[in-house]
Order: sequence, then C-alpha cells, then structure tokens
Amino acid sequence: MTLTLQTDRLLIRDWEEDDADAALEIYGSADVAQWLSPAIDKVTDAATMRVILQAWIEAQPNFVVPAGRWAVTRKDDGEVVGGLLIRLLPPYEEDLEIGWQLRPSAWGNGYASEASRALMTWAFDEGATDELYAVARPNNKRAIATAKRLGMEWVGETDKYYDLNLQVYRIRASEFKD
Repeated sequence: MTLTLQTDRLLIRDWEEDDADAALEIYGSADVAQWLSPAIDKVTDAATMRVILQAWIEAQPNFVVPAGRWAVTRKDDGEVVGGLLIRLLPPYEEDLEIGWQLRPSAWGNGYASEASRALMTWAFDEGATDELYAVARPNNKRAIATAKRLGMEWVGETDKYYDLNLQVYRIRASEFKD
C-alpha cells in the first residue's frame, strides 16, 4: 500500500532507493542508532543503507494496515528529515508500536510530533486499530518527551520487547486528539 500524508510543513511518503544518502544521515548517526529498538549498530555506508531501504520497500506491500515504514520530508525543500514506522511489538501478535527517527540536524523543530500525529490520525481512522504504543529506553529523554507531547500515557517499564529495558507509552483512539 502506498501512503502519502501531509501536514503544514511535512510530507510522509514511502521510502525510495534514492533516499539512501538522506536515510544514512538518520540511521548512520550514532546519536540516533544508540536509541533504536531492537538494538542495532549504526548503518556505516550508503550502499548498506540502500540495501536496507530495498528491504523496507519490498516488505511494505506485505504489511497489514496500518503497519509500515515511511520517510518524512520537508515540503518546502523536499529534504528527508526522518522516518516513521508502525509495526507489531514482540511477540508480534497484536500490540502496534509507532516509532520516529529524525536526523540530528532536524531535532528541535517539532517534526517528530507533527509527523507522528498525522500518522496516528491515519492509523486510527484507516488502520482499524484502537491503540498504539511507543517504547523508549529510560534515558531517551527526547523520545519520552515526544510520546508525552503526542498525548501518550506511561503504562510501565518492561523488558519483554526486544530484550531491552524499555519505558512503554500508550494512546487509545478514544483519547487521541489530532
């Protein structure tokens, strides 16, 4: 399924192979990679990033709505500033995670909240889901602040997802205000 969403400043769209250099600024940054779950090393070069994007692009049609991975671009210049995802949390049965990753040079502009809010609106309206979760490592103050800005409530700490100690936030469709 192809998805395109717009906000005042941002366009959320499917990833493209030509996004490899811009995606490397996100997933190749140690400042971003240290917080990812599941835990992964930073992507080291554009060729590897291109292979990862190819895998994401190939997998996208197989996801059940609202799951997927998308690029976040600024509308004014088309620059890729981040990525969004909705996916099943382990044990991969029913809990859907929303996640956001921005390149460090885009931090502090409200892009994560703006893009995530648009994706959440779509997921609740079109995705037949009634709740979304966000997980963050306990010291990831930026992700925790974003979850709170999105109206998500802290529901506890667990190590059942990705074998990491994570803070868990949740929002139900009935509580969401876009």
